[in-house]
Amino acid sequence: MQEALLQHLICPTTREPLRLQVEQRDGDDILSGRLSCETQESSLPNPDSYTIRDGIPDFFSPAGSQTQTIRSFAQKWAKHHYYRAHTHKFYTEWYLQRYGFFESAKLRAFLEGKEFILDAGTGAGRDAANFAELSSAAVYGVDATREALTIARRDISHPRIAFVQADVNRLPFPDAFFDFINCDQVIHHTPDPRAAFDHLGTKLKPGGSICCYVYRKKAVIREFTDDYIRDRISSLSVEEASEVCEGITRLGKTLADLNVTVEIEQDIPILGIRKGKIDLQRLFHWNVMKCFWNDGFDFFTNNIINIDWYHPQFCFRFEPDEFRAWFAQGWEVEAWDVQEAGISCRARKV
Repeated sequence: MQEALLQHLICPTTREPLRLQVEQRDGDDILSGRLSCETQESSLPNPDSYTIRDGIPDFFSPAGSQTQTIRSFAQKWAKHHYYRAHTHKFYTEWYLQRYGFFESAKLRAFLEGKEFILDAGTGAGRDAANFAELSSAAVYGVDATREALTIARRDISHPRIAFVQADVNRLPFPDAFFDFINCDQVIHHTPDPRAAFDHLGTKLKPGGSICCYVYRKKAVIREFTDDYIRDRISSLSVEEASEVCEGITRLGKTLADLNVTVEIEQDIPILGIRKGKIDLQRLFHWNVMKCFWNDGFDFFTNNIINIDWYHPQFCFRFEPDEFRAWFAQGWEVEAWDVQEAGISCRARKV
């Protein structure tokens, strides 16, 4: 991490500035060292201290309730390191559409003049890299999973991007610091998504904007099946879960290959199934069980997307009005998108 970007970090416990002790550097890039907070309070004789390893400051303290979910993503990133590059175009275009930008030029215009950006739950850094490319801001990519951050730092070399290992509920930044916060496809994997959202809000300047996405509740049978499978594979390793999910992914491909459209003649409210014409694979996917398949991805990537859904222990889903209520006070909604998969909101803090 660049030394100038380190200077903005604070102790998440005491809220005090941090003192840098450098062990290894490459020019202005701090590769290893320590950040310490020496309080004047005699009641805390041992200062809070945080290591910097491979250019990534570590503020993460593992919490028991999050251990499985973090391990799930850690195992995925450690073994499937090409995932970001393999899906970059697909997810970037989907991001632009959901948050009302539709094209990179409009996202660039939105980011103009912003000084500090937070990508909360950055994974391998896809969005962080896009923000840095389209703006002149300093971009902090935060994730609890070191494996993801290691890949991000290896693959993305940009002087205005800083990767930090931390919990989104315990961020090492001052309040009202960021001009823009992105938390896309992340917050539903935390133990208390609403509490995590409120904490992110404290880090945003008045007038700043947030982009946030949550999973949407699905049809009745789909909700039951999702929880049934998750309860049975969340304790497995990613390798074991991958073997379980291969059958699910092959089912998705088989249904997609049929290329059959069916017509539901009327709504079935008791099951949450809506009338209309729909591809058979999509009908099954949205109403019976997640069996993702996209012909633009190879089998391995399709299977990883299904594992991403079933393996993490925390995977909360929301109705649109539940998520909208998060923005009822203190926010002005700028873009709102509801799809079968999830709900996206871009809002300005007022």
